[in-house]
Amino acid sequence: MPLSPARTAAAVVTFAVILALVSSAGDSLIVDEIPHIGAGYSYVSTGDMRLNPEHPPLAKSLAGLGVLGFADGTTAFASPFWTANVNGQWDFGRLLIYNSGNNAELIKQAARVPMLLFFVLSALVLWRWAVSRYGRGAGVMAVVLFAFSPTVLAHARFVTTDMPAAFGVLVATWLFVGYLRGPDRRSFVLASLGLGVALLTKFSTVLLIPYFFLVAALWAFGERHGRLRPAAARAVRWWWRTALVCATAFVFVVWPVYLLHTAAYPVDRQVRDTTSILGQQPGPLVARTAVWLADKPVLRAAGHYATGLAMVLQRSAGGNTIYWLGNVVKTGGPWYFPIVYFLKESLAWWILAALAVASLIVRPRRSHEHGHRPRRGEWWADHFDELAMLLWLAVYWLSSVTSTLNIGVRHLLPVYPFTILLVSGRLAGIVEWLRRREPARLRIVAGGIALLMGWYVYETVAVHPYYLTYFNQIAGGPSGGYRYVVDSNLDWGQDLSRLSAYLDERGIAEVELDYFGWADPYYYLGDRVVWGTAGKYASAEEFIRRNRTDGWIAVSATFLQNSNGFKTFDPGDKRSYLWLTQYEPEAIVGHSIFVWHITE
Repeated sequence: MPLSPARTAAAVVTFAVILALVSSAGDSLIVDEIPHIGAGYSYVSTGDMRLNPEHPPLAKSLAGLGVLGFADGTTAFASPFWTANVNGQWDFGRLLIYNSGNNAELIKQAARVPMLLFFVLSALVLWRWAVSRYGRGAGVMAVVLFAFSPTVLAHARFVTTDMPAAFGVLVATWLFVGYLRGPDRRSFVLASLGLGVALLTKFSTVLLIPYFFLVAALWAFGERHGRLRPAAARAVRWWWRTALVCATAFVFVVWPVYLLHTAAYPVDRQVRDTTSILGQQPGPLVARTAVWLADKPVLRAAGHYATGLAMVLQRSAGGNTIYWLGNVVKTGGPWYFPIVYFLKESLAWWILAALAVASLIVRPRRSHEHGHRPRRGEWWADHFDELAMLLWLAVYWLSSVTSTLNIGVRHLLPVYPFTILLVSGRLAGIVEWLRRREPARLRIVAGGIALLMGWYVYETVAVHPYYLTYFNQIAGGPSGGYRYVVDSNLDWGQDLSRLSAYLDERGIAEVELDYFGWADPYYYLGDRVVWGTAGKYASAEEFIRRNRTDGWIAVSATFLQNSNGFKTFDPGDKRSYLWLTQYEPEAIVGHSIFVWHITE
């Protein structure tokens, strides 16, 4: 007996969760997980959010709850990283996980399991929304496209804020659109709760606030059948309701959570930390507000939220050093995210997306469900969900292509659910139209879509367990992606334990290591580590003469490319690993750590 669509979707999500858990076991903790896990543990242990304020606490606290029974924080809390340093998040996390007598692998898995909740809930909302709009076939398609996106599956496993942010945007928008369609007390409370949860996942979700006002105006325009003057008056009323949603979300969801997370944060310590991080001199309004609120009873909790937001704004303005298409730059420019997005998703996805777009361009005329040519108000109401999704895509993509912080496709995760919903809905619409109008072509088109979906799933299953390193065939697959971009697109420190296994298998006593990550190499490799860096050797001959590792050297892809690319901002910096490129590596561990054995 074939599975029902609902059970099929559930089976897909279950299988994806199993893939995530199995692959997670082989990954070392990636860069951002070290401070996030340490901070989350400190939040739930003490109620003091002095660490890692540049990210809201929701995901980190869930991870902290996961490890609460498996970690002893005595050593970490007694260290200056907690007692003296301002935001000593990195060293605190590493000390807690690797150097306090704790089982780092157990902590890793216990912290990561709660993160899958955001993945599962996102799939559930996608299913509900797709089924309500386009039918059960579209629901299954949306769940498959979401669950087997290599980018989604890669980041669903990590203790970071990217997958939670995608969930936050999805659920908040779904509930807000529901409130616009049926503005009663229940939908108001749900919309406020959804926005509050979103604001607690990542500071980029603050974009939802102006976005909601735009969506409200869009709804008012449709309610008045496109007539501008009455629509403007209606928009004012909806803006007032939207303001209430936003205020309620902050006052009754965000603020209470921050009250809990700052309850044990000493006032004098919060003032010192805030002024040290943001400065006492006049600056942006958000930063000045955070400093002013730092010592105010009750209000200081809201001030700590403002501190994190100000930190994100400061960092975004500063950019980041990245390898990008052969150069080392401070920013990838407006083409960074479109190109990386294209290379990091399956070609099957792009063909499916192209079919969806093409069907809108060449679709034949069909009668409207109302039996007559629709008025603008009817069309607007029928397609408002899609208009809201497209508006979010426009807002977020505009923010992304103008951003100077270009460190990974993961920052695009908040657009994935809506893009998948739109494509799934359109493809399901094609199949339904053919079933009713041209059944002779139905088998060909439906079969083609099924084959593409199968290819899509195969691509992700085949790359197991290296989901983070997935690149499509245009980039040369996972082994070719490093030629285009690195950092969290490919190399986030996830392969350190696999390097240890490789050294064990080969019986390698020592290796010179230049590792991009915050996992502790000594925890995995013991005394086999000799630290290396670009510029330590000027040539292969010098390496052969001076190295103490019998010719073994391992370099993370990020450090390799960041040293070998042309430094557009500092062309005089000649430190590099270019001398290594004349040799074929012995291995590329997990596609992210290059290993050479050079003896002559």
